[in-house]
Amino acid sequence: MKVLHVDTGKEWRGGQRQALLLHEGLLKKGVESYMAANESGKLIKRCKKNCLDYVYKGEINPISAINLKKIIQNIKPDIVHSHDAHSLTPALILKYLGFKYKLVHTRRVDFHIKNNLMSRWKYNNKKLDSLIAISEGVKNILVNDGIKRPVEKIYSGLGKNSIVNLSDNEKNDLRKKLGINPSDFVIGCVGNFVPHKDFETLIRAFTLVYDEKKDVKLLLVGDGELLADMKKLAEKLNISGNVIFTGYAENVGELMNIMDLYAATSEEEGLNTSVIEAMMHGLPVVATKAGGLPELIKDDFNGYLCDVKDYTGAADKLIILLNDEEKIHRFSVNALEMSETFDVAHMVEKYMEIYQKIL
Repeated sequence: MKVLHVDTGKEWRGGQRQALLLHEGLLKKGVESYMAANESGKLIKRCKKNCLDYVYKGEINPISAINLKKIIQNIKPDIVHSHDAHSLTPALILKYLGFKYKLVHTRRVDFHIKNNLMSRWKYNNKKLDSLIAISEGVKNILVNDGIKRPVEKIYSGLGKNSIVNLSDNEKNDLRKKLGINPSDFVIGCVGNFVPHKDFETLIRAFTLVYDEKKDVKLLLVGDGELLADMKKLAEKLNISGNVIFTGYAENVGELMNIMDLYAATSEEEGLNTSVIEAMMHGLPVVATKAGGLPELIKDDFNGYLCDVKDYTGAADKLIILLNDEEKIHRFSVNALEMSETFDVAHMVEKYMEIYQKIL
């Protein structure tokens, strides 16, 4: 079996991380797997084996299809697996031009498509051999928005190598470097500062937490278009001294070692691999009910759920945990247990089953 993965994203986000993990997992299983990634993106720089530069010029630009055609003619894959919406279009076009590969697409976001004719054409297309959603939440959006074809569900996964264990001295050094006092309680979040992640709700919730307890810090890891706006919001709310913006960071696992709680207040969310990573580090999570998040967080088991945009509700849940050490410990144990469901090995096996079924 020969599989060609295609991803057009320039950034390094959860989707690119999952595409690379699947590619690497297939290689370990002896599958002849290749990764065609945007030549200007971060994914191609992280790919170590069977990596191909994809010169992508836009979803409906003929050059994108022509460049993908060259890769496919060279590799001659049995399966082409598109990992983002933009790569699906040229892959479909080439099938209309006579290429015989099986086409698989993974839908990773819970954005509505009912008013997007291009999306509905792509996802209902008979030349798409398998459509996969990364959560029940994403699957339900597709079905409710008029996708008539079967939609499989395969959860995203992470490997045990995502877990970092720092010594107490290393934790203390990292806290000191970030200006976190030994007595500070740390609430953390990792993500791109983009609208659907809704960091504003988290920052406003933290303001209420800070009113309750002064020795608390909010550790926000990531960059993005709204980073400057969120820094201004923290200043406006007079909490900037207790909110730490790290910017883009490679040492996410290390940073999770110094968090006491994790929070995700997304407005829309396919699943959220950063939440999975937090669970693997034993962190209780307060999250919104957006997209696939309720499939990760069981209310009053490994965390709490609150409504989207409800910063007072999020603050209430954070304060409950902040004041209940026993519950934090219990939720931490349960988070580790829940994280086993989202192991990358399970994900790779499920995709291999799909590939074998459609060949």
